[in-house]
Amino acid sequence: MGLNLILSVAPTVVIIFIILRFDHFEKEPRPLLVKLFVAGMFTVIPAVIFENMVPFYETDISSVIGKFFYALLGVALIEESVKYFGAKIFGYSQPSFNEVYDGIIYCVLVALGFATVENILYVFQYGTSVALVRALTAVPAHAIFGVTMGYYMALAKASFRRKGYYHFMSLFMPILLHGIYDTILFLQYDFAMLIFIPYLLFMYFRAIQLIKRTHKIQPFR
Repeated sequence: MGLNLILSVAPTVVIIFIILRFDHFEKEPRPLLVKLFVAGMFTVIPAVIFENMVPFYETDISSVIGKFFYALLGVALIEESVKYFGAKIFGYSQPSFNEVYDGIIYCVLVALGFATVENILYVFQYGTSVALVRALTAVPAHAIFGVTMGYYMALAKASFRRKGYYHFMSLFMPILLHGIYDTILFLQYDFAMLIFIPYLLFMYFRAIQLIKRTHKIQPFR
């Protein structure tokens, strides 16, 4: 039990350490980071409620298109929306949100709060082998969705003319990335792994590029 808990939380600790290492200018207030993480943990509750209201599961759908729309609207839309509103409510209006990279930090913290609770539930249900797989897949994926969300949310914060567009993109892009990710997993075919691994590497690379692109941008106010 203790080992499973450590394995469940370890990926989160590693990712938070990496993300905060790239905070190049003003360090974010620790109480705010804790608040964002805890907010992310609590977003699991509405996500579970809304997902249980979806009248079918991916196993009820035989076509790839059907599975995609279930993954997009029945899972990704719900999970990314609750994380978006968690970051928007607890992070967006903070005076310390004055860098593009801050948006990435805030949204990743919320995403990892969500992912940690989800990971603990999965690992305690399915065991150590699941913990090792999810440490390289599901937990980093949630963080990557958070990087994408935070990037566009920060552009909305910094922009005077295109706020609506960037707010839309800060929700739409994580939903799309998440929907594709889950669709590949829902296929449950051997060849799907041939798609999944390159897609996961693509998401890793994209998140790294966004971090490199933003972490040295000067504060915008």
